[in-house]
Amino acid sequence: MISQRQGGTDRYKTGTIRDMRLLLLLLTLFSYNAYGNEINLTDSEGNDITIQVTPADGELLMIWLVDHDEHRPLFERLLSNIAKAGIEVWRIDLLEAYFLPRSSEQIRTLNGNGVAAILRAAHQQSNKRIVLASYDRMPLPLLRGVHQWQSEADQSRLAGAVLFYPNLFGPAPIAGEAPTVDPILYATNTPLMIYQPSLGSHRLRMNEVLSALWQSGSPSYLYLVPEVRDWFIMDDEEHKPSQMDIEATQRIPQQIKQFAALMDHHPKPAAPLPLHTTGTEKQVIRSLVQLDKHPAAPSFNLADIQGNRHDSSVLQGRVGLINFWATWCPPCVEEIPSLNRLQAIFKDREIEIISIDFRETPEEMADFLQRIPVDFPVLMDLDGQTSLNWQVFSFPSSFIIDRQGRIRYSANRAINWDSQEVVDTLNRLLAEEP
Repeated sequence: MISQRQGGTDRYKTGTIRDMRLLLLLLTLFSYNAYGNEINLTDSEGNDITIQVTPADGELLMIWLVDHDEHRPLFERLLSNIAKAGIEVWRIDLLEAYFLPRSSEQIRTLNGNGVAAILRAAHQQSNKRIVLASYDRMPLPLLRGVHQWQSEADQSRLAGAVLFYPNLFGPAPIAGEAPTVDPILYATNTPLMIYQPSLGSHRLRMNEVLSALWQSGSPSYLYLVPEVRDWFIMDDEEHKPSQMDIEATQRIPQQIKQFAALMDHHPKPAAPLPLHTTGTEKQVIRSLVQLDKHPAAPSFNLADIQGNRHDSSVLQGRVGLINFWATWCPPCVEEIPSLNRLQAIFKDREIEIISIDFRETPEEMADFLQRIPVDFPVLMDLDGQTSLNWQVFSFPSSFIIDRQGRIRYSANRAINWDSQEVVDTLNRLLAEEP
């Protein structure tokens, strides 16, 4: 017997003995109770998950997996407008359900059990076509959950999934090494629609992502959102949305209907593909990594905000520190004062500190520099190609170059650049022969 309470009124549904036996069997795998606009269920590992439901009269159910707990007005309006467009919305915060800290790594390594439980509940609770949605790192547990659920499903109403600026790669590599796509991509045969910002950090790596998905038989599509960056559907008190962000977000509800119809047109997969490894190994991030090999530093030829060109010949015979960053990256901004102090420590010595900004405009940078001083050259990587040549995966990423033009150290996180460790490292490199 399932009890559904809506507006204080209980409605009971009873079934035949066979139906009850089937229900009891299902409840051994998961359980749920619906109260008003919430659904409570338990996944196969005993974790309690709460689903917030915004009903709508249309034939589509959109399940949103979120990872933020801050109030994001633009995102809240998006979900409200999706419901107003006739799409029922389910919202789930798995990190809250699992009592996990909010970090990219916690999200990336989720096993997908909760997603599988949510899909079971969706097929039990609703007769609507289903579309999953998530953003950034959450698409990885989303795809793992779909894969797990596919092995149990007899008949599917899952049209596919919509992934906003997804990071579908494995753990962040040492700065300068190429990232690899997560193994789940090679076991995904569900239709996907990827919302990729044209100015997003992984825009130039989408060919690798799509190649892996197409290789596995997933009918995957890429929608390039013009003139926006990652997180364009979000805002907070410090980061207000641009007009392009607002306009792009306003188009999403109607686009979802079109994309759902496109994905639903494809035949449903008969069975899940083999998954040979989970891809949930933990990453190791070190402040400053000494490289075993000493690859030659890639060249660069970029302009500053005044249009003056700077190229890698400035490093000839000198020790270099190349810092890749962006003004929208808080850790990048936080390490600027220590870089300024490092610049002062090595003033008039044979060391060159250069920062390379990722895909922002000179106007944006000029406005930033009026508020936060930077005491070393800032070069503009307008198309992101230089960052890609240096295999920059996360921001900030930094490289220390010796007098022979070889990369000796790298860092894939913000560090205290005027620490004794860094100062000693640079002094050792300065002592080497050119």
